[in-house]
Amino acid sequence: MADWSSYALSDFLPFSLETYQRLGLLYNARFSAAVVAGLGIGLFALLLLWRPTPLRLRLVLAGLGLCWLWISWAYQLQTLAPLLWAGELFAIAFALQSGLLLASAVYSTPRLAHHREPRLKHHMEPRLTPHWVVRGLAAQSPAGQPRLGVWLGAGMLVFAVLLLPLIELAVGQPWQGLSFFGSAATPTAIGTLGLAAMLGPRLGLLLMPVPVLWCLVVSLLLLGLDDPLWALPALAVPVSLVAALLGRRTWEAPGR
Repeated sequence: MADWSSYALSDFLPFSLETYQRLGLLYNARFSAAVVAGLGIGLFALLLLWRPTPLRLRLVLAGLGLCWLWISWAYQLQTLAPLLWAGELFAIAFALQSGLLLASAVYSTPRLAHHREPRLKHHMEPRLTPHWVVRGLAAQSPAGQPRLGVWLGAGMLVFAVLLLPLIELAVGQPWQGLSFFGSAATPTAIGTLGLAAMLGPRLGLLLMPVPVLWCLVVSLLLLGLDDPLWALPALAVPVSLVAALLGRRTWEAPGR
């Protein structure tokens, strides 16, 4: 009987790190228009969330939903699945995540903190203050400033859109094969976790499982390939959970 302790994780992978990076390079070259469009969606999302409104948040959720749907087909099914059998399963999971994001954009109602202020003759007039993401739509401290968890979630989104490709470039990956938000699975998953951490607890938890699963699996994959950045996707999971806990507050139903 074979001694399982003699096997390394890389022995169970059907390709090397060079092949995996080459896969990303060919993917970017084949779908270059989608790479540009996905990065544009990421930058536009950062712009919308700087001064957000419920409508802008819906646009961000819809944009992310389209990105997940594209990655499900173009990357997981068309690019990864021919080399890795699990690619088909991830294509289904990514399509499910796309459906959740699109449904959230269409059907979710922005949760508004319902503050009541006393007036003369004991009349109570509701004052609705939006609490979603940074600058007015975030869970806020008593001083009116966004909570630390909101900033952590926003930082994860900025990291996924702007910083991760630069880090890959710094460790020697060719610029043609960099992972860009909106078209590559890992930065899109990390950015989605950051956004989910900024949302209300129910919607945030609903949007987290698939990105968490991908981040953990891809870290394990990169570890087996001896990629120096293997830990980054896995680290996004505890950071997003901490951000969600720090940003948690009591969410009340919108005033009717």
